[in-house]
Amino acid sequence: MQRADLQLLVNQRKPACVLDPALVLCQPRGPLLATRLTQVMEPWLTRSFWQALDSSELLARGAPDGDAGVSSAALSAWIAMREGTELGASLFRWIGDRMPESLMQESGDLRTFERYELLAQALAQRGDDRPPAGWCLRFDAEAASRDVLALSATLDGALVLCEGRDEPWPVRAAAAAGLPVTQLQPARDSSLFAAEHGLVRQGLAAAGLAPVLSDGPPLAVLHVLVDDLDDRARDETADPWLHARACWYLL
Repeated sequence: MQRADLQLLVNQRKPACVLDPALVLCQPRGPLLATRLTQVMEPWLTRSFWQALDSSELLARGAPDGDAGVSSAALSAWIAMREGTELGASLFRWIGDRMPESLMQESGDLRTFERYELLAQALAQRGDDRPPAGWCLRFDAEAASRDVLALSATLDGALVLCEGRDEPWPVRAAAAAGLPVTQLQPARDSSLFAAEHGLVRQGLAAAGLAPVLSDGPPLAVLHVLVDDLDDRARDETADPWLHARACWYLL
């Protein structure tokens, strides 16, 4: 008699991944990247991403592809995807302008929504949050990245996937907001970030993204961390970003 094979099944939630709007809107293959990523991660879209789609006609008319300009191909693909998908059937998660406009599917949805609102409002006070003149005719990647920072911090430092060419837009936004930013070199050390670096690369390859990304810009990973907001709840004047920090590395 042959010994029966032992099968061990472990239910593990996919790690949350915040998608920088500049990555998925300004690259023609952005929608394909985001869709395939759902195989290995739980992608989150930002509020500013949906606002860009709502301004799609103006953006498509006023901004050429490249240099943070919205890709017309990506914009069309995202609009078609939104129109062809029912709200509850979406593969993505997001926090909208109101709770009914959000899609989180968690028991702590209200707490997550309130945490995001607190962090987003406090972050806006740290810099000039006024939209630049003609903002609706061009995608403001750095302004959209502030949304990325708040969402990553809301999700306990969730991984942010962004374009790694030059200095990533979310890194610029973090520095502009006065957050200490550290660039890591995970491929050269034995830290936990080195392990994460390897896992993210393996996940992208497992999702079939190697050929998609081969001729595109390099990618980067960012994490944004804030202190526990319980202290902020006791003192409403406290800045929740006071001891925040960000770290990032190239993939």
